[in-house]
Amino acid sequence: MRVLSLSCLALLAAAMLGSGAQASPMYPKGALDLESQLLAKQSADTKAWIKAEGADEASGQFLSEEMPRNAARKFGASGSDVSTLAFLVLMEAARAADANVYTLVNGVQAAGASRVDQRQAALTSGGIASSQQAGMSGGNQSAQQLQGHAFVSLLPSDSNPVRDARNASGYIPPPSMTLQDAMDRESKVEDLLASAMKRVSQPG
Repeated sequence: MRVLSLSCLALLAAAMLGSGAQASPMYPKGALDLESQLLAKQSADTKAWIKAEGADEASGQFLSEEMPRNAARKFGASGSDVSTLAFLVLMEAARAADANVYTLVNGVQAAGASRVDQRQAALTSGGIASSQQAGMSGGNQSAQQLQGHAFVSLLPSDSNPVRDARNASGYIPPPSMTLQDAMDRESKVEDLLASAMKRVSQPG
């Protein structure tokens, strides 16, 4: 399990910001090739179910080896198909879990950037106001104070950096999910995936 301190999480966020790229899940060796082979045999409906179930598994409160297998049985699979679908679900869950981490990191970064922008705008606005105030006569300054301050945002009215970051990927983590939660789930999914791949290779 990836347990990180707040300082480590901050360093991770900074590293991901610097790289500007989304990390890939840690797939077992040969998992992508096996996934391609198995997906080629699935129907469009089954592929859609795999994608939806994978996203649910990545965001669920509890993760276990039996969860994707039970989901496969409920979907109608039996015999070796249970292991096959469970593996494919966990492959998709690994992608969703990785995207959740990436999205949450970007949300933290966007919120931080937004706060910096707001502070900078306030400082700039304050500096301009001070300069204008210094150039006014005493009467004009009194009138200005009575008039009050009007703040006009330069950002588009529909701009929301945190929302925009969360919508950048196809997967949107639940509002209650923290970055640490997302990283723990990603690590758990990767562990389950390795076990599921062995089941596909050696049905049992």
